[in-house]
Amino acid sequence: MLLGGPVRDKIGLYTHPPRTSDTVRAAADAVEVVESGHRALKIDPMMISIPEGPAHYIDGQISRKGMEDAWAMTAAVREAVGPSIELLIDAHGKYNVPTAIDLCRGLEESNIFWFEEPVPVESNHALQQVRDKINTKISVGERIFTRWEFIEIFEKGLADFIMPDITWTGGISELKKISTLAESYYIPVSPHGASGPINAMAAAQVMMSTPNFYKLETSRHDLSDFNKFIDEPLDIRDGDLYVSDRPGLGVNLLPDALKRFAIEGFAG
Repeated sequence: MLLGGPVRDKIGLYTHPPRTSDTVRAAADAVEVVESGHRALKIDPMMISIPEGPAHYIDGQISRKGMEDAWAMTAAVREAVGPSIELLIDAHGKYNVPTAIDLCRGLEESNIFWFEEPVPVESNHALQQVRDKINTKISVGERIFTRWEFIEIFEKGLADFIMPDITWTGGISELKKISTLAESYYIPVSPHGASGPINAMAAAQVMMSTPNFYKLETSRHDLSDFNKFIDEPLDIRDGDLYVSDRPGLGVNLLPDALKRFAIEGFAG
């Protein structure tokens, strides 16, 4: 209400199946997501060939076999979930220009909905080169932090979707400003929201008042574990999050739960 009032009555979600190197398992996990009511899901099928994980970047390349395995897994997931589910691919900002182009051209055979962060965020010129050579929609933004950094993305038409993280941008007001700026370019906003219940609910509150909203990211389709940490359970039904009219974000963290479920020896 403080952000201008709601323009919708629920928040559509997209989510991630568990990470696996087994193509059959990946397809089955994707079907489970769809059966939960979600209409979109996201995978990184290249990660099975990169044991160092998504933060690893040396030469920005992946082997030809790694590409083929990624294409095969994506094709299997697409066949399992059918043609109408939106299948998003996350490249985690890892690849150089020719690798990103080759990867995406193979992925396009599976009718992917977007190709996320194909190249490292530091070079919009590299992003432009990929943009010029692929047919798939591009999403960027979880590593872009202020409204000023998004201006070149909008002005040069470098992305079809943006996905700022409400925590990393600096909070509710900055996400709202970025979203309003994107609205003037008719760019949908899909917040990166895979960091816990407060992150998700804060982004949801902003998106309730954002006309140009696509979907909110979550880390998994079953978020019941989040309820251990908050004073009001999340209301998720058929892939949608319903926001209550309680004061503030609608939920509050339980400090005792943070202590109770802390991992011993972990310093986050």
